[in-house]
This record gives sequence, C-alpha cells and structure tokens, in this order.
Amino acid sequence: MNRSERDRQERSRLQHEAEHARPHKKVSVFGYLAILFAVAFLLLLMSYFMQQRSNQEAMDNLQATSDSAVQTLENILTQRDELQQQVADLQKEKEDLEGEKAQLESSLEQTQEDQAQLERQLEAMDWFWRIQRQYSRGYTRAARELAEAFEATGLPDALPDTSYAEPDGPSPKDQYQELYDILF
Repeated sequence: MNRSERDRQERSRLQHEAEHARPHKKVSVFGYLAILFAVAFLLLLMSYFMQQRSNQEAMDNLQATSDSAVQTLENILTQRDELQQQVADLQKEKEDLEGEKAQLESSLEQTQEDQAQLERQLEAMDWFWRIQRQYSRGYTRAARELAEAFEATGLPDALPDTSYAEPDGPSPKDQYQELYDILF
C-alpha cells in the first residue's frame, strides 16, 4: 500500500465518520436548543410567579393602607361628632349662664335700688328723729326749721309706711304728718 492509497482510505474513513457524526451533532444542537428554551421558559415562569407574588404583596399593603385610612377617617369623623356635641353642650351652657347672669344683674339692680331706698329711708328717719327730738325738748321753732329743710330735700316720701317696732301702731310717715300738722 502506498501512501496515496492510504491517504485515500484515510479520507474515506474520515468522510464516513464525518457523515455519521453530523446527524449526531445536529441532534445535540437541537437538544441544547430545547434545553435552553426549557430553561428560558422556566425562568419566565419563575419571573411571572415572582411578579405575581410581588403584586399580591403590593395589593395587600395597599389594602392594609386603605383599611388604615378608612379607620383613621372613621376616628376623625367620630371625634368631629363628639366635638360638635361638646360645642352644642357648651353653647347651651353658655346660654344658661348668660340667662343666670341676666337674672343676677337684674337681682343686683333690684338690690341696689332697694339699698338706695333703704338709705333714703334711713336718712328720712334721721331727719324725722331730729325734728321729733327738737319738738319733744320744746324747741318748736328749731323743729319747724328742720321740718322745712326736711320738706325741701323731698325725703318725707321716703319715710316707711309701716312701723317695724309696733306692727299695729302708727307708721313713721303717719307720725311725721301729725307732727307736721302740729308745727304748721
């Protein structure tokens, strides 16, 4: 065998191996492609489920936030209603106090008027006592002068109509009138 024949045989054998090896390599490439597509599909599927899980967590968080916001709003509305009730109660209390204040002011005015009247009565009784004292001592002229000054003050009307010492007896006003009639 010579070299060219050997080379030919060698080529033939290599060709034969190459022909048989090609389909086997084609199957390997398709296998690799199938594995790659399967892995890519699995990765896409995992990505989808992770996205779904992330979306669900976000939805749960949003729902919790929404529930919290609704609860906060309900609490605020409840507080608003309570405050409105307190305002209404305070307004009613204010009106009641203003009514009491008006009554007390009216009562104070009446008391001041009564006090002024009592002071006038006291002053009138003082005049009457001095006139009566002058008359009982026999100083008729001095009693008459005091009576004229007393009449000029306008206080004779302030003398009490009832006697506090003797409820059935003559009043100071009646006693002064008798004394006045005697003096004039």
